[in-house]
Amino acid sequence: MKIGNKYTVIIDDNDSNGNGITRINNFVVFVSYALKNEEIEIEITSINKRFANAKIINIIKPSKLRCEIKCPCYNKCGGCSFLHTTFHNEKELKLNEINKLFNSNIKEVLTNNEYNYRNKATFHVKDNKIGYYDEKSNNIVEFSDCLLLDDRINSIYNYFKGSNLNKIDEIIIRVTSNETMIIINGNISKIDYNNLIKKYKISSLYLNDKLIYGNAYIIEEINGIKYSIYPNAFFQINYENMILLYDKVKEYAGTGNKLLDLYCGTGTIGIYLKDNFKEITGIEINKESIFNANINKSLNHINNIHFICGDASLLKKDNYDVVIIDPPRSGLSNKVINLLNNLNTKKIIYVSCNPKTLKRDINLLSNFSLKKLECINMFNKTKHIESICLLERK
Repeated sequence: MKIGNKYTVIIDDNDSNGNGITRINNFVVFVSYALKNEEIEIEITSINKRFANAKIINIIKPSKLRCEIKCPCYNKCGGCSFLHTTFHNEKELKLNEINKLFNSNIKEVLTNNEYNYRNKATFHVKDNKIGYYDEKSNNIVEFSDCLLLDDRINSIYNYFKGSNLNKIDEIIIRVTSNETMIIINGNISKIDYNNLIKKYKISSLYLNDKLIYGNAYIIEEINGIKYSIYPNAFFQINYENMILLYDKVKEYAGTGNKLLDLYCGTGTIGIYLKDNFKEITGIEINKESIFNANINKSLNHINNIHFICGDASLLKKDNYDVVIIDPPRSGLSNKVINLLNNLNTKKIIYVSCNPKTLKRDINLLSNFSLKKLECINMFNKTKHIESICLLERK
């Protein structure tokens, strides 16, 4: 087998990343955008020690689950993985992967929306072109409308696409239900934004980390709770599925005296559970996030929550009824796992955007057992999936 070789194959299976899986001379080959049982002609694009990658040259016998691809940039920007198949099949493939990994029997992936859900987008600028990076390079992929973006972001993107972008490197657009923030970065000291302000309802405009128009932050309101969003603040990119996730956290947590929100970010989860616990503590290492969390505390006139800026290993052996952890994709450090194992708490609720590190950490949290597990398709059409589990002390 060599790069450039062509073969006619039948796809044996799919993975959770949207790839088809076949074998040539008993050697595994992953085929981008191929579906189980399809007969296709492929071309080998790369070869590793354990597997090869290939692309489709011709579809001889398509799957009944194959859909017309709505985006002309699908095989270029790399943002999506499931535009070639049904929404139901996307959820089934992700569900199968989770059930296989955890030896579970989850019946449903929770989700509310299929398209136009992203409330934030980062666009790169090069040679006066604006768009996403090509999946395999730093070449700019331009488009008209991204199927995943909020329509307001698409509209503002197209405005910039027709503008002079000289000396601009990056444009970030964030939206809430009623407000819009734009962040422009580059080797530029001033911009003429009058037309932009007239055309769109812009609430906040930053240039190289400096506020040049409007408010310092925009606000999203969820079930009566106000959340401030600063330029660099983390906020879930899918508003509707964020509510699904937070409601599930609230269900798992129940009520009690003390709640610890570890890796609390801007305090969104802890604040969402403000009425369920008498005392809430949030710990987060990022100073900007803690500043943002205290703004959120003030906006909602909350007195029973306090935030600590520091590493997750700062947690003390207090009598917490519930501990919520929402770490980065890399999961928990061994030090934090040891602290959690020795913590006097009844429940741990683990929110994860990486099922593999979640599985690893659950195995290492040996003083707790897995009681409930759910999946939320926070990032529809992409290869990513959010998981939430309830762990109880043995």
